[in-house]
Amino acid sequence: MCILGRKRPQHSRRVVIGAMLCLSFAQATAPAARAADWPTSRGNPNHTGNLDDQPGPSAPKVRWVYKAPENFIASPVPAGKALYASGLGAFNTAAFHALALDAAAGDRALWSKTAPFIKLPTVSAPAVVDGLVVFGDGMHQTDGATLYCLRADTGRPVWQYDLPGKLVHLEGAPTIDAGRVYIGGGDAGVVCVDLKAMTLDGKPVDLAGVQKLMDERWAALQAQYEKDKAKDGDLAIPPSEEALPKPSPKLLWQQGKGRWHVDAAVDVIGGRVLAASAFIDADKVGKRVLACLKADDGSVVWETPLKLNPWAGPTVAGDLVLVGCSSIRFDKKDIKGAAGEVVAINLADGSIRWRKDIPTGGVLGPIAVKDGLAVFTATDGNVRAFDAATGAQRWTYAGDEPFFAGAAIAGGSVYAADLKGVVHAIRLDDGKKQWKLDLPADPAIATPGMVFGAPVVHGGELFLATNNLEGDSNDTPSVVVCLSDKAPAAGAGQGSGAIAIDPVRRTVTVPCRVAPRKLPTLKEIYPLEVVACYPHPQGQKAHETVVVIDARPSDIHKALEQLGLKPGTPARGEGQSASGPEVGLYLALPGIVSDQPRLVPIERLMVDKRTSKPVPSFKWIFTGSVLRQPDPDKPAKAYAADLTGTLISIFPVTDETVFQSNLTMKEEPLLKLETNKNLLPEEGTPLQLVIRVK
Repeated sequence: MCILGRKRPQHSRRVVIGAMLCLSFAQATAPAARAADWPTSRGNPNHTGNLDDQPGPSAPKVRWVYKAPENFIASPVPAGKALYASGLGAFNTAAFHALALDAAAGDRALWSKTAPFIKLPTVSAPAVVDGLVVFGDGMHQTDGATLYCLRADTGRPVWQYDLPGKLVHLEGAPTIDAGRVYIGGGDAGVVCVDLKAMTLDGKPVDLAGVQKLMDERWAALQAQYEKDKAKDGDLAIPPSEEALPKPSPKLLWQQGKGRWHVDAAVDVIGGRVLAASAFIDADKVGKRVLACLKADDGSVVWETPLKLNPWAGPTVAGDLVLVGCSSIRFDKKDIKGAAGEVVAINLADGSIRWRKDIPTGGVLGPIAVKDGLAVFTATDGNVRAFDAATGAQRWTYAGDEPFFAGAAIAGGSVYAADLKGVVHAIRLDDGKKQWKLDLPADPAIATPGMVFGAPVVHGGELFLATNNLEGDSNDTPSVVVCLSDKAPAAGAGQGSGAIAIDPVRRTVTVPCRVAPRKLPTLKEIYPLEVVACYPHPQGQKAHETVVVIDARPSDIHKALEQLGLKPGTPARGEGQSASGPEVGLYLALPGIVSDQPRLVPIERLMVDKRTSKPVPSFKWIFTGSVLRQPDPDKPAKAYAADLTGTLISIFPVTDETVFQSNLTMKEEPLLKLETNKNLLPEEGTPLQLVIRVK
């Protein structure tokens, strides 16, 4: 078969040599990775989703599950002692989580980032090298994007690189190789920046200098905040990472801007960069090609045209590059009638070695190559293995549902997860079933979820994440899951912000924890101004709250709308009153004479600080939050309560909240509130906040 004059090689000797060199070439030229590194999409240029070749679980159990209101589109990434996961929140907000791999960790969440720090939705899996985490933001519905570099241990920012432009977004994972970061940027083509060389205010600065500067500036912001609190605690604003300097990495080169549309992850091998460009029919932009560039300067070595869009991206298989293609994108409604193709292209000159049509399904997940086999999934519900050198089909495994996510390979097994959240373990050598696990049906998970990002295997355990973007389950939490042969961790089924909606009782239940009333950064304890907010340092009122939450306020807003409530209008400042439907707010406290929790009205958990007497009953109003524009240079607006983290405010000091009481600013000087320590459990105790629709 010919495409635009490129002919399939005629000499069988070339095919044989390619088969012999397949494994050795990949091993010799792949970027070296330390145990704490994950330098590229799927971990390596072969896209196996595994770096240690330890087999995954043979009799899997849910060791732990992290429930969250975000949708997880990309694969999670294990590196060091953490698992990193990009999330897509309500109103297309971003979330990026660092989770503890250690099952003994009391709190799975190590740190997280969201708006306003991350400006746009995030569907990019990160790369992790030398203690630095790099990922991008933006998706097809947005224009302009930012590439972020954070410290893996603390999440403190290191640098940001902005890429403006229409249809510019960073959806694919970056690749870090030899101190350089390579990433596809939609209509921006391919971009290469230096990992550790930066500029700040027009002057060059190195990594050590930036980290020292960031630590010093953060300490200064904290010190200023303490001074402001001492002067006027009501007006003091906690420090934000938005106030830190924003160094920019050195741009080394950019190729294909306005000519290619690169959404899939790029591969870097032997001084070459491989980028898959699509043609976007709706916008009439881009070009269906696989491009090979020189890694040092971005110059084009060759371009090979493709029939279908290469959403799966390139995978290295020795002296070949394998590309999975599909007639559809990640859209369930288009699965019927989808078609795909797998193309093998010679790395040396871009000529096509072989190509195979998949007439019954599109190939959306990256191809994984191991032991001379190219393994891939398709939307027709099948997992297939081809001989990587010749394209001969070796086996087919028939699943029950379509696959969007690619497969992982480790220790002689293939692991794939379908759109119903069912995980399949398959023998690599013959395609026979080893085991199958239905995640939504597992009691530790008990929530539906589709899998878009391919699983990963690390340390003998399997990690994957789900989403509920479409259909009847779009208001249910998603999960990041660890499957293992080891015993489940303590609290394995506990979520971290997953909300529950009960349409019969007309309640919304939100996990929370008793907040500390004294933060180590502050010299004194300030009166309560809110009831529930994000914990420190994300929550701007984390020093003046009863409980802290991990759930997004916007998701709680959506849950109430699902129960038929419409928000009113929040008040702010003097002379204003909140409007909207009244709700009941309760905390479920441990029972005294039985194991059953008791619902206690929020007001009973607060007392007047000066008299220690209980406060009178309040009315609680579903006001909803105002919207804010996080980036003045971009028109996109965000749910402001997600930015501040405030869910329930007592006084109308802010309109960036979801619930307000009927109190006004006139009562604020007269009513200094403290927690009722006779009722409230000790700091850190997990509780449930119950919102009842009246």
